[in-house]
Amino acid sequence: MFDIQKYKILITLTILAFIASACRTAAPSQAEISTAVAQTVQAQNSLTKIAEIPTSTPAPLVGGTTAPNLAITNTVVPAVGIPNCTLSARLAGENPPDGTLVQPGENFWKTWSLENTGTCTWDATYKLVYQSGELMGGLTSYALPEIVAPGETKNITIYLKAPDAEGATTGYWYIQTPWNTYFGVGATSDPFYVQVVVSNDKKPKYGVTSVTYRITRDPESGCPTNVLYTIYATITTNGPYEFNFFWDQKDGNASAIKPMKFDAAGSKTISRTWMVGKGDSPNPRWMQIIITEPVRQEYDRIVFENNCP
Repeated sequence: MFDIQKYKILITLTILAFIASACRTAAPSQAEISTAVAQTVQAQNSLTKIAEIPTSTPAPLVGGTTAPNLAITNTVVPAVGIPNCTLSARLAGENPPDGTLVQPGENFWKTWSLENTGTCTWDATYKLVYQSGELMGGLTSYALPEIVAPGETKNITIYLKAPDAEGATTGYWYIQTPWNTYFGVGATSDPFYVQVVVSNDKKPKYGVTSVTYRITRDPESGCPTNVLYTIYATITTNGPYEFNFFWDQKDGNASAIKPMKFDAAGSKTISRTWMVGKGDSPNPRWMQIIITEPVRQEYDRIVFENNCP
């Protein structure tokens, strides 16, 4: 809060000191005195305008709760010059996962884990902003909760409310820069989103919603005696769910059947390694996840080639 009266007194004393100093040398001209008075009035008016700027107060979210460590912005951040750096991000994870079953009107937290893959440092002048789709009771803008340097991954969490109408619903979000440009995630800077399925069923049909794969090679290059290919499978459910599964693979060396339990909607990653020897068949190989119970479901295969036949 600015103390306008104190500033008025300080500026007046400064002007008097200037006039007194000038009298010891040469009397100030009428133009000089007029200029000093005008500057004093201008300064007072500026201070008055600053004092009148309202303080932004974080608004409560749905249910009277404010998102943790998120400064809610109600004013536009002044644009600044575009820096000589790049803007890009990667969605490293999210919770709850897409397709999670929720009750009509249910409140829930949504967290995105975003990695800064560019060269600009994100600070509180960057905002999470609503782009399109269903807002789900949230605000349209949140300042980022903390600084995210290039290469760092941080969580952004907001509090939302499911719509009353049943069915799948999605809300899309971007990051806004201080100079009012926008970027998303991935190579094409797509918006990241929250997606839930609203259901009023007393016994929701929980299950596995997706299985995605990632493969690594050890070593990354070269043809030693043995090369290890490790396949990572990320299994996602839309709620609490128990099932049995196994790894199937082309050579018939399937794994044993194992149980997996989810206490809530989420994702878990498991892995399996295939060793390929130098001189082995160059034919493509594949692995896949198969769920056996309570409902059999075969998921896509991940295929890789032996590049050291």
